[in-house]
Amino acid sequence: MPGMCHPNGPFKTCSARRWGVLLLATLWAGAGCGRSTTNPTIEGNARSRREIPASLPAEIAADVELLYSEDAVERVRGASRLGALGSAGAPAVPFLIDALADPHWQVRQQSAEALGSIGDEQAAVPLIAVLTDRDGDWGARAAAARALGALKSPEAVEPLASVLNDTSAHVRQMAVISLGQIGLGSEKATAALEMAARSDSDTAVRFSAAESLRRIGQPR
Repeated sequence: MPGMCHPNGPFKTCSARRWGVLLLATLWAGAGCGRSTTNPTIEGNARSRREIPASLPAEIAADVELLYSEDAVERVRGASRLGALGSAGAPAVPFLIDALADPHWQVRQQSAEALGSIGDEQAAVPLIAVLTDRDGDWGARAAAARALGALKSPEAVEPLASVLNDTSAHVRQMAVISLGQIGLGSEKATAALEMAARSDSDTAVRFSAAESLRRIGQPR
């Protein structure tokens, strides 16, 4: 997703991949991407475990298993790999929805991105909950906003419009982009985009809102 914080793709060795993700996690924390200051390598995963059915394809089951690792870096990797499957990753959607409540913001963010890539409508309500949680990390909120656009769920229009006063410009930008994807024919989406295009304090948000208006057939 353009502009989103996310882990790098696979490296040639497990060690290289691990250190690459750790380096990015350190850079994200320094840049303020997410409010959590927890070290992602600390052992421990407080989430309850959902039973993995025997019918789940082996390659998906292996990545789902990573979502329950004691190592948050491995949980990020599992979510990333499941998202890379696209619609074929649909059997993993319930597990990724559970991961939206992970103790580490990187896992929550990557799980939201994965749900958007898979495109299963059942993820809409949980993603809206992440989006509208103003006490949550902005990286996860932005990922949820972008994922809702990918789902093109009409029920997401009002929640997306409601976060256009978010303190994070990145959340607002992802929200206006998504409104452009799902807002065709919606007066609420059009009104929200027009307001953002005229008056948002961030240039990138104003530009993205204008582009979304063009996308849904409205003048800039």
